[in-house]
Amino acid sequence: MNVRFVNSNNIEIDPELENLLPALSKDDYETLEKSLLQNGFMQHSSRIQLWCPPEEELNCDNDQIAKSYIIDGHNRFKICQKHNIELPSWCFDWLVFDTKDEVKKYMFENQLARRNLSEVDRYEVVEKYSDLIKAMAKKNQSDGGKGLSNLTTVNARKEKAKKVGISEGSYHKLDKVMKSENAEVIDKVRKKEMSIDKAYQSIKNPVPNKEESTIEHRLDKFDNRMNEIDKEISTLRTERESLMRRRSSLFEAFNIKCDLQYEFIEDDSLGLSRACRFFIELNGHKEIYIECSVYSDETPDPIWMRHIPEKYKNDFIMLWKKAHVEDIEDFYKRTDKWSETYEKSKTTTTVISDCNKDFYKKCFRILAKNFHPDNEDGNMEDMLYLNELKVTWGI
Repeated sequence: MNVRFVNSNNIEIDPELENLLPALSKDDYETLEKSLLQNGFMQHSSRIQLWCPPEEELNCDNDQIAKSYIIDGHNRFKICQKHNIELPSWCFDWLVFDTKDEVKKYMFENQLARRNLSEVDRYEVVEKYSDLIKAMAKKNQSDGGKGLSNLTTVNARKEKAKKVGISEGSYHKLDKVMKSENAEVIDKVRKKEMSIDKAYQSIKNPVPNKEESTIEHRLDKFDNRMNEIDKEISTLRTERESLMRRRSSLFEAFNIKCDLQYEFIEDDSLGLSRACRFFIELNGHKEIYIECSVYSDETPDPIWMRHIPEKYKNDFIMLWKKAHVEDIEDFYKRTDKWSETYEKSKTTTTVISDCNKDFYKKCFRILAKNFHPDNEDGNMEDMLYLNELKVTWGI
């Protein structure tokens, strides 16, 4: 260890080296800050350890001070810089190492040398220097492969276990426990309220919570998740409907033509109902996908969706809604027309030729089956109107 005069302006913090040190708790940091503000950097305080890479020192002129990196004392240095606390030259220790790996090795051994470290503390130190230990093991293995009989290959986990002071098997168990998500077990191991072996068994073979194992609790869990899914589906459905409306608006605004088309066809000679045909035209030929009623439903049933090719499904949903609105408007127009015709028939005599009477008789019989009061869906008022028509038609 060498002591040299340094310029604090040439001191830098290497994040890689800083992260290898244990972080101060919030309380410890505030206590350190309060002490430095009240007393400044006192002589009995731990010094700030520095390292200057050899290449930095070689690149400096004789009258310059080389760039240095903090090995230990990051928090004290930051607090002093933050509050402009003077840092006398005697508060620095300048350590000499040829490489950064040597610096890491020094920091590693220095931390393991601290008193009263628990197995968990030592494990956390070792894990921070995991890359360094692996590099050491790899180097020894490489050297061992060169015929150097005095060097043995090193197992990284075995080396870590040795540094912690436990067996390789115990290290494996501790590693599993510390990397688990069971904060309660980790805390008990840290406080020495539970052995490593017992903690490992509890992680490997967790005992189900009695409350959670009841049928009622499991059903509640399923129900809650299903309710969450229903809410997500509802949100997605609302978003999809909004997107479909915006899509339809674009088609209308820019007069975009769909490959998929629709047309209405009459289902009977009286025009009482009609179907909607969805199709595409190929070389003057209509390829029909479905023919169905669009009057009752604003959106198509899944049974109809299955008949539509995937690339036309969004167009199908959009056109269905358009056809639905059109069919309802047409139905009201036809209803108004029928009402007018009926009102006129009440005040005028309809002359029906003998050749058409059979047709009207057939219509009467069909309608009478539907409207007769003895029928489950019959209606007395409609039947009376039908009887009046029978008289008017002269059948």
